[in-house]
Amino acid sequence: MAIPLTEKLVGFILRPVGTFRDARDETVVDAGIYFLVLLVINALITAVLSVLGFSAVESVESTFGIGATTGALDFVGSLVAAFIGGIVVLIVLSVFLHVGARFAGGRGDFADSLKSSVYSLTPSMLLGWLVIIPVIGWILGLVFFIWSVVLLVLGVRELHELDTGRAIIAVVIAIGIILLILVILAVVIGVALFALFGIFSSSGGPLPVVTVVST
Repeated sequence: MAIPLTEKLVGFILRPVGTFRDARDETVVDAGIYFLVLLVINALITAVLSVLGFSAVESVESTFGIGATTGALDFVGSLVAAFIGGIVVLIVLSVFLHVGARFAGGRGDFADSLKSSVYSLTPSMLLGWLVIIPVIGWILGLVFFIWSVVLLVLGVRELHELDTGRAIIAVVIAIGIILLILVILAVVIGVALFALFGIFSSSGGPLPVVTVVST
């Protein structure tokens, strides 16, 4: 039986162990609906904050009557980016968490890894926007990240039927693989940009612009 939405939103933040146990028999559809709610909340907050920040930077646009249009485009762009980014994060995290869980001896299937990933994202997606608060924002961001990792460990432990030590190993493997992939991508992109700018420099830069003056 699915847990009421509000109960899950509060439960995964205040009493995660009991909530994970209650959610053990939930279906992937239940987890998907919950993630969709998180995604909508996160995307809307992200888009609104993006528009507010944009308006504060370029208020002069309102003089020319284009501020509202640009702000609307910025809102839609941020909304779409947040949706796509959230889905990508969930898929990547679920895949490598399942790899780590299987390596650690987990008994659950991919659906359990998916549910663990969805529920662990609750603090970051629900409260992550608080990082905009001056001075303490980065501290709050770190707290939410750590809390999400803790939820990930608890989820793997409860849904994959592992002890805490093996659950930690599973999460470390998942995060380690993701970080390794990010490092490799950063190196590849860096080398590509370096080579591109190297070729650009050796060719003498862009062709000079010739201006024809008519008399």
